[in-house]
Amino acid sequence: MGFEQRKQERRALVQHLLTQDWDVFGTLKFVNGRTIGLKTANKLLRSYWNKVDRVIYGKAAERQNMRVARWCFAHEGADHENFHVHFVIPSPLQDTEHMCCLLNAVWAQHHTQTAPLAKNWIMPVKDRAAVTSYVTHEYWRMGSDTISDNLCWYAEQSNFAFNDNYTKQQTHRIQRAASPLWLHQAQQALHTQQAQYEANGDLQIVERG
Repeated sequence: MGFEQRKQERRALVQHLLTQDWDVFGTLKFVNGRTIGLKTANKLLRSYWNKVDRVIYGKAAERQNMRVARWCFAHEGADHENFHVHFVIPSPLQDTEHMCCLLNAVWAQHHTQTAPLAKNWIMPVKDRAAVTSYVTHEYWRMGSDTISDNLCWYAEQSNFAFNDNYTKQQTHRIQRAASPLWLHQAQQALHTQQAQYEANGDLQIVERG
């Protein structure tokens, strides 16, 4: 595939992402992205998102196929060997920072090979254009393979009925998935990373962190 074609495809992908509703940007890393292997990585990522869906939507995740809408992108890093995944989602919780902390805490506890809290970057989006440019920046090399179709979920879910009972059950599920201590530590990691990003002004810091 020629450079011009990939350039056009990437531009179309960026424009599509900018029309979508999302306000959280995340990076899920592994203890060692060089040795994890694609098969193991994808297995862990699929089970992670399934868990997140169950925490947020409970039994409706299976019964009604309710999922957290997400766009996921595989990256290999500057040396082509450091596998990790970026994603954008619309926060299903009103408190976007709380959602960021929950996502990080669940991933950090998910498996011995998933990265610790301080290594993952999950934060509210401040600059949508910068995020779309960043999550698609390996399109030059990987082409459409950078889009992790097996992890993405785009379905419309406006028909889901929220009520007080559902909200209470969701709160209990969140507490089971991530204890107050884990969420507090995730919040500390978030605030540290937000300060680093503000000081740096460049999402490339996510790759180095």
